[in-house]
Order: sequence, then C-alpha cells, then structure tokens
Amino acid sequence: MKRSKPTRRARTRALSLGATALLSGCLFPAVAWAQAGKARNVEDGKIEEIVVTAEKRAEGLQNIPIAITAVSGATLEKATVKDVSDLTQLVPSLQFGTRSTNIFIAVRGIGQAGQDIGSQSGVTVALDGVPLLHHFMMNAAFLDVERVEVLRGPQGTIAGRNATGGAININAKKPTDTTEGDMSFTVGNYSRIGVRGAVNAAISDQVAGRLSFLVDHADGWMKNGFLKRRNDNTELAQLRGQLLLKPSETLSVHALVEYTRDRSDPSFAQILGRADPNRPTFPETPGYAFPRNDIKHLTFYNDMPNQRDLESVRAVLTATAQLGDRATLTSTSGFIKHDIALTNIDVDATPRNEPFAGSFFPLIGINTKQFTQEFTLTTDLGSRADLVAGLFYMHGVSKEPLYFSFNVFPNYLIYLPTEKLDSYAAYAQFRYNLTDKLRVIAGGRYTIDDKSYLMDSTTAGVPLNRTGSGVFKAFTPRFAVDFTPTDQTLVYASVSRGFKSGGFNTLGDPSLPVNVFNPEFVWSYEAGVKATLFDRKLRLGLTGFYSDYSNLQQTVFRQNTTTTVFYPRVENSVTAKIKGVELEGEVAPVAGLKINGALTYLDSKFGYFCNNDPLYPNLPTAANCVGALRDGVALPPGARELTGNHLPQAPKWQYTLSAQYIFPISDTLEITARTDHKGQSRVFFDIYNNPQNSQAAYGLTNFSLSVGSQKKTWSLSGWIRNAFDKRYISSANAGSGVNAAITGSVGVPRMYGATLYTRF
Repeated sequence: MKRSKPTRRARTRALSLGATALLSGCLFPAVAWAQAGKARNVEDGKIEEIVVTAEKRAEGLQNIPIAITAVSGATLEKATVKDVSDLTQLVPSLQFGTRSTNIFIAVRGIGQAGQDIGSQSGVTVALDGVPLLHHFMMNAAFLDVERVEVLRGPQGTIAGRNATGGAININAKKPTDTTEGDMSFTVGNYSRIGVRGAVNAAISDQVAGRLSFLVDHADGWMKNGFLKRRNDNTELAQLRGQLLLKPSETLSVHALVEYTRDRSDPSFAQILGRADPNRPTFPETPGYAFPRNDIKHLTFYNDMPNQRDLESVRAVLTATAQLGDRATLTSTSGFIKHDIALTNIDVDATPRNEPFAGSFFPLIGINTKQFTQEFTLTTDLGSRADLVAGLFYMHGVSKEPLYFSFNVFPNYLIYLPTEKLDSYAAYAQFRYNLTDKLRVIAGGRYTIDDKSYLMDSTTAGVPLNRTGSGVFKAFTPRFAVDFTPTDQTLVYASVSRGFKSGGFNTLGDPSLPVNVFNPEFVWSYEAGVKATLFDRKLRLGLTGFYSDYSNLQQTVFRQNTTTTVFYPRVENSVTAKIKGVELEGEVAPVAGLKINGALTYLDSKFGYFCNNDPLYPNLPTAANCVGALRDGVALPPGARELTGNHLPQAPKWQYTLSAQYIFPISDTLEITARTDHKGQSRVFFDIYNNPQNSQAAYGLTNFSLSVGSQKKTWSLSGWIRNAFDKRYISSANAGSGVNAAITGSVGVPRMYGATLYTRF
C-alpha cells in the first residue's frame, strides 16, 4: 500500500511533541534528538532545519508566518559574533549603536526615542524568556548561547511588550543528560586575552546542571592623547549556573542564575566634526588647549578619565507541566538587578582650564530592578485547532542619578529621577486549519502600564521636586492566514497592531512641567513566502511590509525662553509610514559549502511634522509650520517642516552576505573557511536629516579560518573582524550654539586574533 504524505497538521504536531518543554530546558531525550538532527544535517550537506520558539511553542522556522531570522549558537561562534552589535553582520533590517550606557537597537527603522530610564525601545529584547525593561540591561556578551531569534515588524500579541518594531529573543544553552564540557582560549590585538567555557553534568536521571563562564580582557582601542590612557577597553567577567530538575514525566523545573561584572570604559561624547559646515567647533578656535581629535588614528583629547563600573545579577525560574497529551502550562519568573556607575565624564569634550571653562558629569548612574511573572498555556483543541494563551506581569523600579558640573560651579545640576512601572497583560492566539493546506490565525493582547515618576532635582543650589503618574492601555490584535501549496512552501499575509507605552522624560528641564509623552501605535500589513527547495539545498524567504505609525515618539530639543538653554523632550504627534521588502536566502550547492544572504529595501518617512532645530534657532518659521502645535502648545519661532524626512537609523538599502566552506584534509581533520560581509547605504542620526550628522554608505567584512577534528573535539581558528579597518560612526548627536559640533561614537576598528577550542 502506498503511504500517504503527512498533513501539515501532523508534521507540526510531530515537531512540537514535547518541544515547548524541550526549549524551556526540560526533556533530555528531545535535546539529544535535536542535537543528533543537527549533526546529520552537517554530514549530508543539506540546510539545517531550524526550530524556534517565537510563538511560545517549538516549530520549524519555515512554518511560522512571521518575518524572523534565527541564528544558532554554532553559527554565532563560527562567525565570531560576540554580542548584539555583531549580529548586524547576519540579520537583515537590524541597526545597532552605542553611546556610553545607551544602547540603540532599531529594526526596520524603529528604535528608541529617548536616552533615559523613562524611554523604552520599540524593539523588545528577551533573555531566556524574560523581556527586559531597558536595553542597557542586556548581557555584555553572548555566553554559551543556543539560539538568537530576531522577529521583524510589530509583535503585538505574544512578544508584545513595547514591540512596535520587532523583538530579539536570546536563549542560553540548557542542561542536557550528557556529562561533557568545552573551553576556548582567545588571544588577539590590543593585548586581548579571553577564556570561556561550559561544563554540563548529568547528576542523576532526574537532575542535570550546567556552569558557563567567561573572562575577557583587552586594552582600549581609542587613545586619549592628553591623559595618555585608553578607552573602549574590555574588562568583563560573567558566570552562569543552571539546574534542571525532572521529578516526574510530566513536570520539569529549570533554574538559571547569572552574574556579570563589566569594568570596560566606553568613550563618551567625542567631537567628530562640524554640525554646521560654516560654523567651526571649539577645537578649531585659536587658543584651544588640545589638538583636534584624530578619528583616522583613533585618538581624541580631553582631560577627563571617563570610567565605568557595571554589575548585574539575573535569575530565571521556569516550571513546565504537561497537562495530558495535548496541553502544556509554563511558568516563567524573572528577576534582574542592574547597576551602572559612570564617573568623570566630559560632556562637551572640551578642556576645563581657562579660557574654556568646560562642563562634565562627575556621576551618571543607572540602577534598575525588575521582576516578571508569566504563565503560558499551549494546547491542541482537537485535530485542527490550537491555542496559546498567557498572563504577564512586570514590576520595575529605575533610578538615574546625574550630577552635572561646570569648572566654576561644581554640581550645578543634580537630577535624582525615579520611575516605577507595574505592567499587566493578557494574550491569546488561536490557529485553525480550514483544510490541510489553509490556516487562519487570530490573536490579541491587552496591556495596562501603570507608571509613576518622581524628580528630585537641584539647580544652582535651588531644590525642586516634580511628580507625575499615568496609566497607558491598549489592545493589540493580529490576524493572519497562511497557505502551504506544497510541503516545503508557505505563503502568508498578516495585519497586526503594535503599541509602545507612554511615559516621562527623565532628562528634561526640571524648571518646567513634567514632560509626559503618550503611547505610539502602528498598524502593520505584511505578506511573504517561505520555501525550501531542491531537497533542502535552497531556502528562500521574501517579505513585503507596510507600517503606518501614529503618535510616533521622537526626541526633540526645545529652548527654555528664560534660561535660553536647549533641553531634550520626547514628544508625539508624529506620523510615519515605513514600507519595504526583505529577501533572505541560504543555499548549499555542494557538500560542505553554505552561502547565506539578505537584502533589505526600506522606505521610511515622516508624515506631516514640524519641529525646531536647535542648530538653527533663528531661522524664520516655515510657511507650512505657522500655527503648528506640539502637545497643544504653539511651536516657538524657527520651526522647520520635516515632512518626508527619513527616520533615524533607517538606511534605504542594507545587505548581508556570508559563505562558509568545510572540507576534509585527512581522515580526521577538516578546515573551515568563512567570510561575512555587511553593507548599507547612508543613515541619518537625527530627525532633521542633517548630512553632517549621518554616516555615509559603508561595508564591513570579517574572515575566519580554522582547522580542527571532524568529530568537533577541537579546533584552532584565526579570525579578523572589520578586516579593512573601516572608520564609521555608530551613533551621533548634533549640538547647538556658536561652536556646534557632532559628538558620537566611532565603530570598532580592525580586530584580529586566534581561538583554541576543545571539547571534553
């Protein structure tokens, strides 16, 4: 008798059996099966079938009607991807930048409006199932990672916490039933020395543990020519312990505790050039005490040492119970305490000696605690339907002490802001197979964010307190339909709503009323096709999308008419439309050779938008901006029309290309050669699209070459990142005033080294 092909429903169920428990760190046999499957894929030269948990259940990447890129821990290691900043080499539509404690992540042009504890990003980051309150709470490095998933576009239902742009899920390797370990030793330029490793132990049939650790040291690659010291060094230590308990066949408990200490000193506010081509910066002024910064040779000059100390503790407890054959209930509890202290920070990058009486921060601190609790139920409802439903709670307290001084007036400004959050959400997603090939999906999430704000400030010795509170609510539905014309092809279309909570700007002018901003919303429409062809030799994904944003949160600068000082505000009343196309592909033309690539076209523009530019405060008001209001108040003179401007951090073109070739050189040895290239068109760093405050088109290339055993028990690799030593800007700001300058962060220069890996 001829055996019939399994339906999509049957294939999905076979893949999902025990999978939710597996990827929560539970069923030992399932883990072994997944690892064996990966090994077979490498041997037969076919493209690996990737399993993800983006929708709270384990499914094949090609079966999910979402634009998602998943990168395995093995690929991260081979591509020398050490943290989220390196992930841009492999993931389309992803942008990353830093400025001291601030981390900017943008997906499809949507990121973070403010630079303070009151503003959250439109891209949610979750570590081991726990979403972070702020981006700066991310781990400093990818340590012992199983998989990273990047979801593009609004995620208003399951991963819906402020995810108007997308979501990044980072998952650590879980304990297994095998006693083994691995370790790697790295040396490189800038006196880099690093060691990382993991030990897994099967303590009994019901108990397993895993210990992961990392120590990394490197001298700074940015030189302070005045102080004869270096910044942007690496001084990082991380330790993670995990325990997996399986007291019965239907219950498992996974515990994770992690400690991080990071004493790396990032640069802050380096003068990169003129904000106005016709206006010289301070270093160009006669009598200036320092030479000009030499970006080409990675040398800057100021008289502040700029030091940082970061300490973080993270704990996650996950319990998974099988409720019969068709349902799984998962409880995920998370706690994070994250503290950062930056001292002696030169805010304007000018010397403090006369006649240039500079300004500086004696202290910028960030102290955050968060607790989260989530319950998720996944269940099959008969032979054609399934359901994911959950409850989510987050409690967060964030403080950001800031002391600002002039040379002649120490502690002129003291900010002691505190923001508290209680967030509640309920979500559900129902999927129903109309036929074996056609499925409909409906889901929704209801979110309530209750925030309170306190600013205890002192200006020139005069104390002032400000308070505020607000409750922000939204319902964010999602509807989708997908069709599988063949076993290896998925065609889908979806419409979804995204929501990012409102809040309070904690870096505003304390003499003015509290800057309250409202939530931003988006309706997104997406259609795509995913296909695996030629007996898993080729995998393709094509996505088209259109997103209509309202009340988009953006940072602007207003001038206090009394003090004439410009100060940052987060404001709404901005619309934006983002449309684009993403193409991803992977091909395995011959045994051992894999080629991956992605191409993104992004058209991101503001709708009607008027705003003042602090760089040109005396310009006459644009005709279309006369009478314009912001937060119900008329804009001051000098408003410019920004309608049609590109969103910040949104290059029109972006592409990635990777190739990896593994070939044997003996019966026991093999060589792996790999290259990764990322390129993008010009990106602007402000809403004004100032060409001076932008990064022109550029590309970065990485190479690695390793020799090792075919059984993967050891390898010796040589690697080089940013091989052609490209100078580029990762983030920047434009100043104001007579000597306005662009200040920002320079991208990491060429790094090279060697890594010895062993498995035991």
